[in-house]
Amino acid sequence: MENNQTMKDLTAKEKAKELVEQFYGIGLMDYHEARQCALIAVDEIIEVIKELNYGVLYLTLRDYYLDVKSEIEKL
Repeated sequence: MENNQTMKDLTAKEKAKELVEQFYGIGLMDYHEARQCALIAVDEIIEVIKELNYGVLYLTLRDYYLDVKSEIEKL
């Protein structure tokens, strides 16, 4: 699954920076706005994850994206 590959390739901190930089790179917002957009995106990902059957994949993805959200909040 692509998300598992992402989790293997990027730490939560790296993923957080990547997401913020993707929004910032659009050039339509300042860094704070890009950070807020990244937080919204991660919240949406977490909501989708809740639709998965409870199990290892659910727990792994949930924990990863909660860590990503925490790292974005630190930026």
